[in-house]
Amino acid sequence: MYKLFTSGAAGVGGMPSAYFSVTPLVRSMALVSLMLPVVAMGAGYELPQRGIKEMGIAFGGSAALLEDASAVANNPAGLMRLQGRQVVGGLKVIRSGFDYDVTVNRELIPGTGGTVPGRDSGSISAVSVAPHVYYSQRLSDNSAIGFGIYAPFGTTTSYPEEWAGRYHATDTDITAVNFNPVFAWQATDTLSVGLGVVIQRFEGDFRNTIDLGYLVAEQVIQQIESNGAANLRESREQLVDRMAHQQFDVDNTMTVDSWGYGFNFGLLWEPSERTRVGFNYASAVRQVADGNAQRPQTEDPAFQQALEDSIGDTELCLVFDPLCLAGGLTTIRLLQGDSAVEGAERAVGPLGAQGGKIQLITTFPEVATLSGYHQLFDTLAITGGITWTNWSRVDELRFTYPDTSARGGSDITGSGDDVRRRDLVVPFDWEDTLRYGVGAIYTGIERWALRAGVSYDESPVPNAERRTPRGPDSDRLILGLGAGWQWRDNLSIDAAYTFTRLQPSDINNRENPAGSQHRIEGEYDGALHSVGVQLNYMF
Repeated sequence: MYKLFTSGAAGVGGMPSAYFSVTPLVRSMALVSLMLPVVAMGAGYELPQRGIKEMGIAFGGSAALLEDASAVANNPAGLMRLQGRQVVGGLKVIRSGFDYDVTVNRELIPGTGGTVPGRDSGSISAVSVAPHVYYSQRLSDNSAIGFGIYAPFGTTTSYPEEWAGRYHATDTDITAVNFNPVFAWQATDTLSVGLGVVIQRFEGDFRNTIDLGYLVAEQVIQQIESNGAANLRESREQLVDRMAHQQFDVDNTMTVDSWGYGFNFGLLWEPSERTRVGFNYASAVRQVADGNAQRPQTEDPAFQQALEDSIGDTELCLVFDPLCLAGGLTTIRLLQGDSAVEGAERAVGPLGAQGGKIQLITTFPEVATLSGYHQLFDTLAITGGITWTNWSRVDELRFTYPDTSARGGSDITGSGDDVRRRDLVVPFDWEDTLRYGVGAIYTGIERWALRAGVSYDESPVPNAERRTPRGPDSDRLILGLGAGWQWRDNLSIDAAYTFTRLQPSDINNRENPAGSQHRIEGEYDGALHSVGVQLNYMF
């Protein structure tokens, strides 16, 4: 059996240089750690459902409606419209459903890799629960305080394990919860002002699979070419099929959490008893979240041994060797002994797919809303508004390892000495968005208020290349219906339903930070159903 061997020339770790060099493998395995999530869902991942009355008008006029203590989140200046003390408790249930029809190809090795096996069409659904609690209290004729707990951002998606896009994403669960004390005062007869502090709790759980075998196979092929063995005849596809089979998949679970801080600010102008205009601004909140990346296969000795055996058993036929092509014994073995052992250790070690402590740096964006309310008739009011979200400030998700290991990452500038090269970056390149909405409220039935509204909500995702399976976001139309019942003088109940139809969209996204460059192409089509109920108690 032939061996690629040059006596006397020491290579990496003292091994002969013509053996399989682990140096390229080290570089590639460092990239395995970059298998990162892209967290994108529904109008980015904003949850506009911060009050049930506002749901009923499809959020068209939320900064001017201000009929209960949810004004803490929708416009704190609106607390000046409330008397006494009020407690509001509500619950929203959000169900998302998407149909997908995609193809996933491996692109790291040009012309080699083929289509990732697995379920490439089907449906996914997820259910999220978002409660909220608000309290308001008048302190005097010209001042009030309030406090709220609510979720301004969140998303949940979950795919079956055997689906073809598992190297992009399997499960995503993001929640941001605001703890929001506010103060409001009456600045003039017609103008009130509100200001609050936002203390935000962020938790994220991101799951996918790492195609470790494909990255190892790419390095084997590179070594063939670097050793001048480009005239060897071995089916690259066979090599990839053997190495990139699911036996070398690594499960990746990344969980992080943190606290961040910001503020909210509101203005309410009431030129008459029948008309009011409201403005609400919620600042950006920067999160530096710590957590862990768990990759159990990298800690399994049997997994490492199987990888080592597969690397060590790599054999290649000579181009013009009919015996080999016919199943004979004339082959060239690239990898032996310590080379294969070291290569497998690197692949599952700190420079490769090994997990450990990880840190996510991201920002939840500013949101500004301008709304109007007008009592058109004694029993009919109309609302409208526009919301701007500064998604362009969320240009990336940045993960880094806080330990001192020599973990890699992409050299951002290409200069070779970029100080950020250890950071793991997923680019977003999102765009700012606008949401337009109008609503109507009918109070012609005793003790009842009926609400309806429609909104058009732009997506921050600019194109198919930036759309990801973690959140196949697109422009959407929101239809809202709601009703309120004044059960007693100091107790009322509100309920609402919104249907959100997402525009069918294309996806053409390449998973690049992990280095395996899987490309998912196809179509998504989805909708959201939200149901909410709320109790309002005054005392």
